[in-house]
Amino acid sequence: MQKLIIENIHETYNYTLLKQVYEEILVSCFPDPEDHLNWKTMKRMAKRGLEDETANERVLISVSKQIREDGMVFPVAFFVGVYYRRSRTGLISYMGMRDGCRGFSASNIQKQVLIEMKKEAAKEKEELRAVLSLVDLPEHADPRYITLPPTQRIIIMERNGASYIPINFHYPMFKNSLLSFISPKITYKYDAALLGYKLHGKLTTESPEAIKDFIDDFYESYGLDPKCDPMVEKMKREIDFIPHGIDIKLSKRYRLKEKEKRIQNSRIVAAVCSA
Repeated sequence: MQKLIIENIHETYNYTLLKQVYEEILVSCFPDPEDHLNWKTMKRMAKRGLEDETANERVLISVSKQIREDGMVFPVAFFVGVYYRRSRTGLISYMGMRDGCRGFSASNIQKQVLIEMKKEAAKEKEELRAVLSLVDLPEHADPRYITLPPTQRIIIMERNGASYIPINFHYPMFKNSLLSFISPKITYKYDAALLGYKLHGKLTTESPEAIKDFIDDFYESYGLDPKCDPMVEKMKREIDFIPHGIDIKLSKRYRLKEKEKRIQNSRIVAAVCSA
């Protein structure tokens, strides 16, 4: 396969390439309707996030692509991230690889994540404090929408420097109702784990204040006041109890569970055969 070229859409504003990535990779990687937006909504959000230089959240979109001999562009992998200026932290929101190209492109695109986040911090002569990501917990995976084994997704991220932040992370969710515009009903969804990437030779758990500041920015991006949200306070208290510099590989937990399940199934089969 030809050498991959990285194009940063947050620098080129190439919405034609963005639409190609959306149609050819993102939709197939994230078939769950809750995980992806329709194209018009995504373009509107991306355009606002890319071009609003004053916002706290800076949207970053990078694409690994090939230029074929006939001149056609062939996107292979992509990531969508958010850099939070106030906390100097980053979030990897979406990352996907074209089917059949996952083996070699995952590492390249994840390295690009860290490069782009560091560049954003350097623009303001600051140092990037943390890069985090959310990954679905395997036990909550919907079989209808699995495109990559959930444990395998975690392993890929860990191979590129991610480790588990041992807190109970909760997504803010809004319930639609006739009175939502007056008093929004907020619920929380607990089906994802928070991972942190190793930066500057240090584990994310060595920077508890950066994790807390990231959570503030993340919740504020949903229109909430983190100082008045009891769930945010609860997560911050949990961060205080994380041992300094701990490196937990979340995949080990699920590998053990899968091994135990295989052993249990083999015992059941043996018992049936001997009966």
